[in-house]
Amino acid sequence: MRKIITCIGIRPDIIRLSQIIKILDKHFKNVIVDSGQHYDYNLNKIFYDQLNVREPDYNLDIKSGTHATQVANLMIEFEKTLNKEKPEFVIVLGDNNSSLGFALATSKLNIPLVHIESGMRSKNWLMPEEKNRIVIDHLADMNICYLPEHKENLLREGLNPRRSWIVGNPIIEVVNAVKTNFKQEEPFYLVTCHRAENTEQKQNLELILLFLGKLYEKHQKEIKFILMPKTKNYMEKFGLKFPEGINPIPPQGFLEFLGMEKEAELVITDSGTVVEECAILGTPCLTIRESTERVDLIQLGINCLTGINVEKMLEAGEFILSKEIEPVSHYGKNIAEKICNILLGNSLEFYNNKER
Repeated sequence: MRKIITCIGIRPDIIRLSQIIKILDKHFKNVIVDSGQHYDYNLNKIFYDQLNVREPDYNLDIKSGTHATQVANLMIEFEKTLNKEKPEFVIVLGDNNSSLGFALATSKLNIPLVHIESGMRSKNWLMPEEKNRIVIDHLADMNICYLPEHKENLLREGLNPRRSWIVGNPIIEVVNAVKTNFKQEEPFYLVTCHRAENTEQKQNLELILLFLGKLYEKHQKEIKFILMPKTKNYMEKFGLKFPEGINPIPPQGFLEFLGMEKEAELVITDSGTVVEECAILGTPCLTIRESTERVDLIQLGINCLTGINVEKMLEAGEFILSKEIEPVSHYGKNIAEKICNILLGNSLEFYNNKER
């Protein structure tokens, strides 16, 4: 069997790749490499366990650090793995720092690179994720896109159309494959907040907390706040406290968190993955950011993009709560099989294709 490497950078990568890995394992000698960027049990191993994904063959243990430190350490460690394993191609997913490091190390050694989740664009160049995804897309030999508009973005940037495929969004297969294990009778809202633009800027984090406090004052419903280590550290650094009614809770396993998303009356988030899960579940959801790459959900009216403005966030909350959200129907099906078939059917061509 031909040897490949499938890379896992952060927690959402485990989720999105969980069904894909199981099919790749049947057709390739698939070496799984975890960056170690997310390293405690509730941010990493619990997702392998709950989604029945086998443990990685390598853990590069890069942990946290500045953007440059994470990418540099990842490249150094992953280059060693590439030289040892000599894969025929490498798969990366998403737009995190680990994915960028994986992609750079692979491309520098002229090993064919496959990028899943290609072509998403927020048009916000200040976002580190936007820089990462554009660089990875342009390095990749094969770009696997979720939606037609994502491929259109790549074509506008001058990429060869023969390097891009549209398959649908793999998150829908993951959500449909599991049973959640959370139940609460009392109504509640659910919050996640982790992006640099929201956590590393004191003013933005203050405004988000102020909004949540006012939301509780108005509706008197518990607000569960998933407190990531990074967010906790910045709150302590800035001397910020949670308002009344906000209940900080530690990161959850996938099954628990998906159950919370399903049961929540409203989800407030800056996560792209959470937005998609809510769209599948039909849960009202706000994106607390200035821009988003999940433009399709805004256009469908399934999600509201609020900006970081207290009054606008409150208005968006009232609006989305007044709507009946229909679960998405455009994410497709058999996505993992499509990806595997594309790799099996086109791999020999792109190994030897020098046309960029």
